[in-house]
Amino acid sequence: MNDHIEVLILNQNDYREHDVMFRALSKEYGALTFIAAGARKMTSKNAGSILPYTKAEIHFDYKEGKRMFRMKTASTRNLYRKLHEDLNLSACASFASETAMAMHNESEETAIEEYEMLETVYDALNTGRQPVTVLALYISDMMKLFGIGADVDECVICGNTTVHAVSAKEGGFLCADCAERLSVPFKTPNELKRFRILVKGSLKHLEMIEKAGGASLADLEILADMLKLHAGIELRSFAFLKRIFALKADT
Repeated sequence: MNDHIEVLILNQNDYREHDVMFRALSKEYGALTFIAAGARKMTSKNAGSILPYTKAEIHFDYKEGKRMFRMKTASTRNLYRKLHEDLNLSACASFASETAMAMHNESEETAIEEYEMLETVYDALNTGRQPVTVLALYISDMMKLFGIGADVDECVICGNTTVHAVSAKEGGFLCADCAERLSVPFKTPNELKRFRILVKGSLKHLEMIEKAGGASLADLEILADMLKLHAGIELRSFAFLKRIFALKADT
């Protein structure tokens, strides 16, 4: 069946002599893998449309039950140029794309929400929004979508509503007694408030959360650690992202 779908390109790898293999996220079918014949040739008309962090329209023959297809043609819908030209933004887009691939469960039930969230991330990064805040909200939204969101209403161990720390291992806030017993360092009231806003908010509230101070790299690291500890998903691109931001802070 001839099909045209709009996709977000997640990654791309060389395949055979002149071909490439890439993963893409769609509203209709979730994540799919495509083989683009001849895309590495200088004469390829499709190469520029299937770069990572690009929105494209893909023409292919869909067959139910399959997850890998040969692409016929591709056309660019949004290049997100800054994500390809700026190293910092490229690292952020890579982190978001890895998150999308790692958390996608091959189900079409959440495909629309997953697509729309990642599209929001690409748009926000490309238009100059706070990168760390965008990524923190994205991970938090994805965790909530799959039922593993952080608990920031009370101490996750004893239920005390007066909290002093946040633990990735325990999955949320801790009171003073539980934090001391587990040797978890205290956070300031402002740090706890900021983290709660990130978890309770969403990408839809990006502008408001940016005005409230946004997220720190430490917030993003806690969320990434929660994903690793509670879903078994380790985002390898985060190490590079941290180095990029460390270099940026030194300049």
